[in-house]
Amino acid sequence: MGIRKERILKTLKFIFPLLLLIFAINEIKKFTQNINMHLLKEELSQLDMGRLLFILFITFIAVLPMLLYDVVLVRILKLKVPTRDLLEQSFIANSFSNLIGFGGIIGAMLRTYFFHKHEPDKRKLLGVIASVSLFYLTGISVLSWIVTNNFRNFPLFVDTKWLYFAVVGVGLYLPLFLILHIIRSKKGSPSLVSANSTLKLILISIIEWFAVFLAIWILCRTLGISISAANLFPVYIVAACAGIISMIPGGLGSFDLVFIWGMQDLHIPEEKVLVLLLFYRIGYYFLPFFISLVFFVKLYWKKWNQTWNDLPKAVVQRLSHVILTMLVFLSGLILLLSASVPGIMSRLKVAQELLSFPIINVSHQLSVAAGFLLLGLSRGIEYSVKRAYELTMFALILAALFSIFKGIDYEEAIFLIIVALLLRMSKGQFYRESYVLTWGKTIFDIMIILVITSMYLVIGYLNLPISKIEIPPKLLPYVIVDYHDLFMSAAIGLVIALFILMFGYLISLPKSWNLERSANREKDIVDHLSKYQGKVLSHLIFLHDKFIFWNSKKNVLISFQQFADKLVILGDPIGEKDEISNAIEEFQEIADLHGFTPVFYQVSDDMLPYLHGHGFAFFKLGEEAFVDLKYFSLTGSKMKGLRALRNKFVRADYSYEIITPPYSKDLLEELREISNEWLQGREEKGFSLGFFSEDYLNKAPIAIVRNERKQILGFMSIMHVYDDYQTISVDLMRFKPEAASGAVDFLFLCLFDWAKEQGYDRFNMGMAPLANVGLSRFSFLSEKIAAQIFLNGHFFYHFQGLRKFKEKYTNIWEPKYLAYRRKSSLPIIMAQITMLISKKRN
Repeated sequence: MGIRKERILKTLKFIFPLLLLIFAINEIKKFTQNINMHLLKEELSQLDMGRLLFILFITFIAVLPMLLYDVVLVRILKLKVPTRDLLEQSFIANSFSNLIGFGGIIGAMLRTYFFHKHEPDKRKLLGVIASVSLFYLTGISVLSWIVTNNFRNFPLFVDTKWLYFAVVGVGLYLPLFLILHIIRSKKGSPSLVSANSTLKLILISIIEWFAVFLAIWILCRTLGISISAANLFPVYIVAACAGIISMIPGGLGSFDLVFIWGMQDLHIPEEKVLVLLLFYRIGYYFLPFFISLVFFVKLYWKKWNQTWNDLPKAVVQRLSHVILTMLVFLSGLILLLSASVPGIMSRLKVAQELLSFPIINVSHQLSVAAGFLLLGLSRGIEYSVKRAYELTMFALILAALFSIFKGIDYEEAIFLIIVALLLRMSKGQFYRESYVLTWGKTIFDIMIILVITSMYLVIGYLNLPISKIEIPPKLLPYVIVDYHDLFMSAAIGLVIALFILMFGYLISLPKSWNLERSANREKDIVDHLSKYQGKVLSHLIFLHDKFIFWNSKKNVLISFQQFADKLVILGDPIGEKDEISNAIEEFQEIADLHGFTPVFYQVSDDMLPYLHGHGFAFFKLGEEAFVDLKYFSLTGSKMKGLRALRNKFVRADYSYEIITPPYSKDLLEELREISNEWLQGREEKGFSLGFFSEDYLNKAPIAIVRNERKQILGFMSIMHVYDDYQTISVDLMRFKPEAASGAVDFLFLCLFDWAKEQGYDRFNMGMAPLANVGLSRFSFLSEKIAAQIFLNGHFFYHFQGLRKFKEKYTNIWEPKYLAYRRKSSLPIIMAQITMLISKKRN
């Protein structure tokens, strides 16, 4: 029975306000049918900006007394909430509650959300919030007694008697509330609100309701409604009571209807009443709500952002930055397009009256220059370059002025100023000292500038006297037909834009990254390799065709070279394992600051966890072959062919020798001749491959093979791996064309014996590309293209076809990868690395 009764009450609680709202809407609809819309528009049009802002300010101020409820609430709970946070949170709770309502549930929920971190006892918090919310109607209850006692014969009470009982009912709220409060206290139920706080809350409620009345009265005076405060007071109180009884949020409809009835009895024009109610609703309900909505989103965003480790912030910043870049580009485009169409004639006449023709003409040309300038600067904005931000702000402000001067084009000027303001708000996003254009973006930018310039030239050409093509008559009003103006604007504008870009670049050159050459730190590199052990590619640092980077702790070394906008790191970083991740982060930050993108070339699978954590994707380049010297032997049927080959060269009186530096000039000259014969006119490669350099060869032993006449037929330069004599490798492998077939195998077999004698465990034979890299039908298209560039790039001249050759000696293969940023194009990266390796050597 009790459950059924509760359901009926809930249903009535929902239906009753709904029926009242329908009734109110219907009555207001009837009322508005008699409104003179012309007079209403006239009333609104008479309001100047100053009066409009004053009206919104007054109604907005009327909300502020409600903040005092939360000041008392916090003192009752003895919470230590910062004043700024308290006022902001109170404003949100009251503004939401005012507009949305739900019997104060919204306000209670928001207060619980805001204050629960200060008050661990949730039951106590909810109890005090509920107790304080009961005081919200005490003020209107007091004011209702004034009306019922002093305005019994008020027209509204005479014409609509139920309104009198509604006001009496609201008036009884405070006495009944206090009686129940006293009865509960006598029964031993302690109140959560003290007597002192009770008086304060009743006073705050009176101030709150009276502040709204005062705001409405000031609105009446501002709108020219002649009404005394004594006449307005009962109309407001009765309307407010009707709004409370209806239980509709903000008394929407019910308050307005009763207020209209009251003002009609006082012979106030309907149009003025509607304007008054419109601004009251906007200023007291909607404006505070939208402001509080911004505050709430800001507070919730901060908390949500912390929960997700700044991920939402990063997404929004990225999105807003993209939009900002597009707006700057669009600004340039709008300036150029507007310069190719004539202005509005009436505005041009005004401009000519105010300004001289030369100023209008120069402004036109300068707006073209600003357009080209903004197109160019939009790329710098995309890259978050500080210098580009400063120049763009300068260009946007001047462009806005030129838009006014060339023909009072204020819409364009307003748009440019808005973009400038948005740019100013995003100032913190611009951190880079410089940037390097990528190939794709350079081509795109050149094409855009060419298209825009061509547009001017085409329109100009069509208007030449010699042109046989005519502009369609329908387009004539929208284009400038003076070809002299178009050609001059395009030429002068482009020249000025290029000059400003160059001038801006020169006067604000960023602090360049002081890239450090390996040649200057050779001793430090050797010490570092001795301390931390190297990798199979570490010895290539001594080619001195690369830069080096040490982390701030000087315990991680990175070797790299720059090509276009990429910094290509060769092999794994060398150093303290625990610091490698931090060193990669440090290198990325410095590279990013100067507009470069790091790429790791030929890294081992040990590096994948580090690089994956820093946002890199991977492409498998191939596998590196290792010979296990401890188990390598020419015995057994499998090695029969290699045994026969070695015996053949021994019988032919071929010999090998391991020579150590320093080398004589005559020997190096002889080796250079062999190298040149082997190259057959091809250019030396570099970076990840050794090239013939006397200094480089003097850093390690060289294995040479001689024929029976003791002539050197070929050589292999040995590469130290710096891992405590565990691994040895070779780099340059060069032989005379007349060297007998199998000479390379013979020298490898001799080197294996020598390395064993020296105590090495493994022999590195270098990397071989995988035959199926990017060839699977499930591979991405970018990987298929990259694989073809990789396999046919002609920089694997001493690897091509060697996989089968190496398989004769080993079955140990370790993978090698390319690590690149996902936003980068894999085929372009591969092409750039190919060109870097093939770059002409000095």
